[in-house]
Amino acid sequence: MSEIRLKPSFLIIGAQKAGTTSLFHYLGQHPDFILTRGKEIHFFDLQYDKGIDWYEQLFPENIGSGHQITGEASPYYLFHPIVQERVHRHYRGMKLIVLLRDPVDRAYAHFQMERKRKRDAEPVPSFMQAVEMEAARIGEEEQKILRGEIQSGTRFRNCSYMKRGLYGQQLQRWRSFFPANQFLLLKSEDFFSSTLTCMENVHAFLGIRNIPPANISPQNTNEYPALSVADRNKLKDYFSEDGLLLQKLAGTHFSWW
Repeated sequence: MSEIRLKPSFLIIGAQKAGTTSLFHYLGQHPDFILTRGKEIHFFDLQYDKGIDWYEQLFPENIGSGHQITGEASPYYLFHPIVQERVHRHYRGMKLIVLLRDPVDRAYAHFQMERKRKRDAEPVPSFMQAVEMEAARIGEEEQKILRGEIQSGTRFRNCSYMKRGLYGQQLQRWRSFFPANQFLLLKSEDFFSSTLTCMENVHAFLGIRNIPPANISPQNTNEYPALSVADRNKLKDYFSEDGLLLQKLAGTHFSWW
């Protein structure tokens, strides 16, 4: 057996609560994909100070039988403001998969997830109240990240319900380091309604055989009360300008606005 470890050839960079766990689970069933030690390594956002050698030791050995790939999924990568520069520093040819969900739905699902945490749960009981408090809660930590004073911040990571949905801004940051042909953008609604077609596109993008997953049950799903139409309408305008930027960068239409 070769002692040379495979290096990651792709990252699923986000978005959070958009289907990244399901996509990683489906890829994990493919014979050409060798799993890492867990889905979310969080090297480029939370553990970068451990060094690239530490990161690469987490990937599997190359067993030398046919075309094999490995990669990881850390959905904080898309949103974190300096991850893209770090990835580019080490892996300029990295393929990047982005799943995007209606940003209002994503924000609400994110809030519900935080409320259900066993530790450090969101103490604010109302989603709309948490949205109103967001800028004040995450602003200071964001500036510290940008200044290099901290790797991340608990509030910036956990309470960024609306800002994480500014996909245009986030994709623009990533596109300043990587060309368009190194990205595969998937809409969550298409991913879950036409899973096998989307997986065929993923396989082609990664350069592996089109062997569909046997189990396409959605992963990491939760049930919670629906967001009211009134609250949804209040929040849609927040994303409208960014949505135009996203559509320009992606070259496709999104029906969320």
